[in-house]
Amino acid sequence: MRKVLVIGADGYIGKRLTKHLSQSGVSVVAMVPEFCYDNFSQQFPSIYCEKLDFPNLLETDYTSFLTDVDTIYNLAWAGVNAKDRNNVNIQPANFVYNIKVVQLAEKYQIKKLIIPGSAAEFSCSGNIIDGKGVSSPSDLYSATKAATREFCSVFCKQYSIELIWTLITSIYGPGRDDNNLISYVIKSLLKNEKPSCTKLEQKWDYIFIDDLINALTLVGEKGIGGKIYPVGSGEHRSLHDYVEIIHKLINPTIPIGIGDIPYKSSHIDNQIMDITDLVNDTGFVPLFSFEEGIKSVIDYYKTIMQ
Repeated sequence: MRKVLVIGADGYIGKRLTKHLSQSGVSVVAMVPEFCYDNFSQQFPSIYCEKLDFPNLLETDYTSFLTDVDTIYNLAWAGVNAKDRNNVNIQPANFVYNIKVVQLAEKYQIKKLIIPGSAAEFSCSGNIIDGKGVSSPSDLYSATKAATREFCSVFCKQYSIELIWTLITSIYGPGRDDNNLISYVIKSLLKNEKPSCTKLEQKWDYIFIDDLINALTLVGEKGIGGKIYPVGSGEHRSLHDYVEIIHKLINPTIPIGIGDIPYKSSHIDNQIMDITDLVNDTGFVPLFSFEEGIKSVIDYYKTIMQ
């Protein structure tokens, strides 16, 4: 990769990927929503930044800064938070957005497109997630991801664009605060409150944010067009085990309400990732164990909750 366009560079992943690519010597063009344009430009003064206007994405002339771009990372996706994952007014719009990104790549002759999907596209299958099975999404968010993957795969072949789709498992790291299980448990325990949870029997793979950024970079550099890469740590435990690790690190005397909350359905979804193709094709090696990574997350919350 020599020159990369990062769409949605303002997000949790986008900021870190943009910074990492730039520090690695890659020329980066960032597209961010207008409402955060000024703030982003101040944080990354050395990176060319353009306002993201999806409704007019194909009508706007971007020739001056998209010339010679060889790779696009499209990280823009609305409705990632849990409260919006089944919002029928939000999720389908993402399908249209991604189609426009494929058309943008074709318009400016950009030959590689990387789109982060979700392990949740396969999490209800009951199988290890290797990207080769039949999709089994768990909600409208993951169903839209799966539909987008299928459509864009065919569309990119028509334009001779190398589409690389990543199936990303749950991410944790300092700065992520969207009331997911990990952040909820940490914040509750730091406030000396009992967190209430389900039985937490699901088998899960968590990946630390720095490992994810490394994996996405390697996929851009060495990934094979047309492939689907599951991205995770390659290790899995029950959600109960992860919560117990956090519990012991913060305050093991506070009770944990395991089983206080019933499951939303009778089906228990798992995210057990097979990262064999990612390792073999790119050389990816996770550097952070959960025990190592979660300490930095706990320290982050201790700082912001003072």
